[in-house]
Amino acid sequence: MPEQVLTEEIKRNLSDKWWRLDNLYKIENEQGKLVTFRLRPAQRLLFELMHWLNIILKARQIGFSTAIDIYLLDEALFNNNLKCGIIAQDQNAAGEIFRTKIEIPFDNLPAWLKARFIIKSRTSGKTGGSILFGHGSSIQVATSFRSGTVHRLHVSEHGKICAQYPQKAKEVRTGTLNAIHPGCVAFIESTAEGVGGDFHSMASKSMEHARVGSELTQLDWKFHFFAWWQDPKYRAKVPKHGLVMSKAQHEYFVAVEESMDCTIDDEQRQWYVLKEAEQGEEMKQEFPSTPIEAFLTSGRRVFDANHVMKAEGQCTKPLIVYDVEPVTGEKTKAAKPETLDEQGQRSLMNMLLVWELPDLDEDYAIGVDIAEGLEHGDRSSFDVVKKSTGEQVAHWFGFLDVEMFAHLVAHIGKWYNKAFVGPERNNHGHAFILAFKDLYPTQRIYCEQYIDRDDEDETVKLGWLTTKHSKPILSEGMKTLFRPGLSGINWVGTVLEFHTFVYDKKGSMGAQEGCFDDQVMSYMIAQEMRARMPARVVKDKKAQQTRVKHWMAR
Repeated sequence: MPEQVLTEEIKRNLSDKWWRLDNLYKIENEQGKLVTFRLRPAQRLLFELMHWLNIILKARQIGFSTAIDIYLLDEALFNNNLKCGIIAQDQNAAGEIFRTKIEIPFDNLPAWLKARFIIKSRTSGKTGGSILFGHGSSIQVATSFRSGTVHRLHVSEHGKICAQYPQKAKEVRTGTLNAIHPGCVAFIESTAEGVGGDFHSMASKSMEHARVGSELTQLDWKFHFFAWWQDPKYRAKVPKHGLVMSKAQHEYFVAVEESMDCTIDDEQRQWYVLKEAEQGEEMKQEFPSTPIEAFLTSGRRVFDANHVMKAEGQCTKPLIVYDVEPVTGEKTKAAKPETLDEQGQRSLMNMLLVWELPDLDEDYAIGVDIAEGLEHGDRSSFDVVKKSTGEQVAHWFGFLDVEMFAHLVAHIGKWYNKAFVGPERNNHGHAFILAFKDLYPTQRIYCEQYIDRDDEDETVKLGWLTTKHSKPILSEGMKTLFRPGLSGINWVGTVLEFHTFVYDKKGSMGAQEGCFDDQVMSYMIAQEMRARMPARVVKDKKAQQTRVKHWMAR
């Protein structure tokens, strides 16, 4: 295109931000050649779906970092008094980002256009750089921002920051993220770097909010996930003799399609099979197929990964979210839960998630995992499941004083037709049971019976005792539900914990380091209670009406 014609086209479209992002800026491609930046389908989709605050879990090399950094540069150039910042994982990355994604796009603007932007100061080096423009806006690339409000923010590869530089991750959480105010735009993007850490925690909570479907405020983080199969470049030609893959790989693709409601064709499968041979165990982390799979689990899983993946796809949005007052049992619909965690995220903790209201003709079982109730420690959790199908119909997890927790479970148990309750007896479970038995019918509380060998008197102990002997009973029972796809799990947070439920070096089962297993335990106990619960005695309504009419009952 002749230079004059090109200049006229730029001037004609310069007020259109999305045209600028797709036509104005130059970058270096993979071969080091200068090319015009064009939005890829996944990048365009991100900007179409973007919220004020965005957390992005992604496969490798989709190009989000470049697209976001071009977006921030554009914001700094075409707006007044905006402070734009990019946080890199380390100093070398900061220098490279500033050179390739800020300096090259800016320096290669048409000369007449670049001349419009007066530069008050400019610094660059191997550890980052910054440009302050005459119209008051600036863009800076560094490894952290310690003070001041950032109006446009990009935290690049935050998973790596959390995994490799925990102190820096803490600075981002306590400093930079606290400087974000309503109306600011921020992107936190990364491939996953294992479980635990701020990125895993923030991604998990924003994913939970996405599954609940609650309306997001300007200070809520919106969850975005982009899998390898969404990128058109991840394909390989299928040999003439056809696609060759193992039985395990075939089962894996079937599980992905069920979980994500997608179709993976033979060319995509061929690419994955070849890439997996190269990447080995890192494949799931670098090129995840589902959000939960992205967080690589260390240790041997207790539950089959494909089974858990299928359960992930079966999770559904709660019918109602209630805020329940523990003592009175009063329920208030909580469309916008206001509980804030240490990252400043709204959390669904301490909220009752309900998928199905009580049915008078149905029996229910409740599994209860009790923690001390102190913030930052283990959480308490309970699950309500239907006896007929095993489906999870209500769930609660959070921090609550043991006695208050006993009141809460009693109210929910009575609401669900005096459900059969199995509280875990370990540790703080003793204090819970002591309070709970005064609030709830004893015959509807699970009791363990054994014969005392000294005096042969039958001794009754309320609650489920979890030991190295009883835990396999729970897990094996759960496996029989997972295999045919009948886990009954509706809450994605429960699936998240099943994903990180592993065997340690001694063969004991529990949460991977940095994770929780309270929701796993309450759910498995609920399913065990469902199998062990006695039949609920339902009074004959007709007979009851007849008795009421008798003259002696008047």
